[in-house]
Amino acid sequence: MSLWSSILGARRPSVLPEALDSLELDLARLKEVISSAGDIGLALRLLLSGSDPTNQLRQINRRFGKQLAKASARDRRGRANAFAAGDAVLPVGVRAPAVIPPEASTVRETGCAALGRTMTDTELGAIHAHLRDKPVLLAHVPGPATEQVASIDLVPPDRNYACYNSLDLWSSPGLIEFATQDRFIDLAQAYLGCTPTMYSLNAFWSFPNREPHKASQVFHRDWEDYRSLVIFTQLTPVDLPEDGAHYYVETSHDVAKFEQTLRGQEIAPADIEALSVRDETVIAPLAMKLFKTTSRRFDGPAGQSFCADGYGLHRAEVPRTRPRLLLWIRFGNFFNDTAYALEPGCAHAEAAADLLERIPATPRHRYVFRYLIQSLESQPRRLK
Repeated sequence: MSLWSSILGARRPSVLPEALDSLELDLARLKEVISSAGDIGLALRLLLSGSDPTNQLRQINRRFGKQLAKASARDRRGRANAFAAGDAVLPVGVRAPAVIPPEASTVRETGCAALGRTMTDTELGAIHAHLRDKPVLLAHVPGPATEQVASIDLVPPDRNYACYNSLDLWSSPGLIEFATQDRFIDLAQAYLGCTPTMYSLNAFWSFPNREPHKASQVFHRDWEDYRSLVIFTQLTPVDLPEDGAHYYVETSHDVAKFEQTLRGQEIAPADIEALSVRDETVIAPLAMKLFKTTSRRFDGPAGQSFCADGYGLHRAEVPRTRPRLLLWIRFGNFFNDTAYALEPGCAHAEAAADLLERIPATPRHRYVFRYLIQSLESQPRRLK
């Protein structure tokens, strides 16, 4: 038996059976990624951590997250490609996309794509009616939030954002059905090059007449995955760019393409290098100077969707006249729990059970949304 077989477990069949639990499949896939990447340090850590699958899976995800925090822009590409090798062990029913959406080639080339209007007025109205009486958290995402108010009308004037307890949001009529549609999974898989992992489902309000948030309403990069695809849907209209348009610097998702683009524009080598650092205080003013008028703008009616690789340079305009509500569905290579948490946020066993029934029961859906399912299953059981 080889060293890898000793450390990572007995040799696995080339394709695992669909009967395996989704988290067991994930563990086998990630071990394949470790083997493909030649990460002997992580393999040894797993050997020392014992044989408990849940603990091993957490160890791997946590280690990937910590490695990512130290990775350079160029390191990301090599590791992202290693995840494609992990797909080889997944059952065909899990890893086979139904179709390759036409937008996939656009995203690969530019880092972003318009998806058109994906929600009807009736669907939007049902979501807003459901959320109208729900409290809001004074944060961009629910995980770190420590304060809440009864409604968006009570958000203090010094707060840029508010969002919902996850279970309140996820329970919105039609929202889970919207997030789990094949079109989005197919698009994410075609772009990522591997079966996607849904790691965040969130909607947040942006409020007018604030100073731009120093981390997200200026040009910045998201570093939570080696490669990611975010589906954004406007739940309120952005009729004018000043009311919350989203801006994206095309080709900035790909280091090689971006450098080629910038050299063609005769950008100074030092500025090209500066645009790949992690420090927003460096990136933001330089990107604003270079791309304020040339970055791709996304706006339009409520129900309009677009997608982007979050690593690419992007920013949101601070609304001027009215609050903006934006939904995101984030897909990536793995579940980076150092950056995101799929926690319900409030205990409600019946709502969690109902949501579990609304997630399609196909092997592929159960795998892509496995961490959402795990979170919902952790809620207290509904009394019969």
